[in-house]
Amino acid sequence: MKEIIRVNNASYSRYEELLTKRDELKKKSFLYYRAYIREFGDLILEVYQTKIECIKKKKTIEYYQMALNKGGVVDRDALQEYLLKEMAEYQKQLDDMIKDNEASKDFGSISEMDLLKIKSIYRKIAKLIHPDINPMVNQSEELIDLWNRVVIAYQCNELKEIQELEVLVHKALEQLGIDELEIDIPDINTKIDDLLKEIHDIETSNPYMYKFLLEDKEAIQEKKDSLKQELEEYQDYSKELDGIINELISGGVSIVWRMS
Repeated sequence: MKEIIRVNNASYSRYEELLTKRDELKKKSFLYYRAYIREFGDLILEVYQTKIECIKKKKTIEYYQMALNKGGVVDRDALQEYLLKEMAEYQKQLDDMIKDNEASKDFGSISEMDLLKIKSIYRKIAKLIHPDINPMVNQSEELIDLWNRVVIAYQCNELKEIQELEVLVHKALEQLGIDELEIDIPDINTKIDDLLKEIHDIETSNPYMYKFLLEDKEAIQEKKDSLKQELEEYQDYSKELDGIINELISGGVSIVWRMS
């Protein structure tokens, strides 16, 4: 298969170089995020779980206080329905955090040689079907799907998957008859400026900046100590809320169950 032809443009090489760098930084950010979650995920999860327990107790207190204003009787089933609705978004976020934490723990290591192979294959595929390089890709659902799969395989260091996808990409381009195209990048200098800004933003924000935390053992311990302190504060607050709930119940709130 012949390589896709680019319209002669002095800025094209720079544009392609910056696209590659941006994508590599995105991958590194993804990997730093995974490493960050492996290091701190259990503590972060425990802090958040305790936090939403406090939120749930606060909402229970509010419900009890409303009941006191209306006679002091609380329908237990109605309370549970209310809490399920009020806590739904928090629970969804907690479930997502649990999945993310588990996925990060399962994220394996890979050899330097395999990393280089993945990087090389990704660059070859990107020259062909990166949507910012080849606008024709956006007109094909098959190519868009292949590109999305390539990005995931690249980010997750899946060598076998990206090797198979390289074959599928070449086959799809041949079948679609777009293996020889002249590609022009409109407003290329503006896009170069945008890429430079995006690269700067990635390099100066999280999760890319987690890199520096993860390289510093003292900083790691300080972060863990901070999370433990936050956890203790929420645990203490949770006990205070339990005390308020008990006071409300002993002070006049009665709980009833619906008869089946």
